[in-house]
Amino acid sequence: MKKVLVAMLAVALIGVIAVSATAQVPNVQVFFDSAHTQTQTVCGAQGSLTTLYVVMNNWNMNVIGVDFSVIYGPSLVWLADVLPNPLNSTSVGQSPTGIAITYANCCYLPSFTNPEVLQITVSWGPCGCGAPKAVVVGGNTTLGKTQPTAIRKEDLQSFGGVGMTSLILSCPLATQPSTWGRVKELYR
Repeated sequence: MKKVLVAMLAVALIGVIAVSATAQVPNVQVFFDSAHTQTQTVCGAQGSLTTLYVVMNNWNMNVIGVDFSVIYGPSLVWLADVLPNPLNSTSVGQSPTGIAITYANCCYLPSFTNPEVLQITVSWGPCGCGAPKAVVVGGNTTLGKTQPTAIRKEDLQSFGGVGMTSLILSCPLATQPSTWGRVKELYR
């Protein structure tokens, strides 16, 4: 019982840290839904396909390029990278080892928006029960970078951001209805 409580506390703490970091610094994050609201999900059926959405948050500048990589936990198998609008952008590389995305001069990513920069097609692998699995955004490993970077349109300066972690919960947590008195009895 204590191990389950510790695991739940750890997941909640990671969520709080992720939310506070998201609100403060430029970052690149993987979302599990097209509305860009879910950074945690329950593991899907093995072999089924799903789309992940990579979003740039809080960059607050006009961006003409971004590069990063994505580390997939053992429960996901990378299949393909898809640009949301291939008419206005191009990419070099692949997200598992490092991808650089550039935008046409007419179609840069405007400041004070949180644009989706990549859609990733993955297949669910074996999940197994245990600790949550992570999908981590990092620097473009092909270029030896340790953090995601973006290039500002006006002066072509490069700026580093933070790569965020999204979680895959392997097994649903067992719960049962109870009263406060019964919960207190567990610790007597």
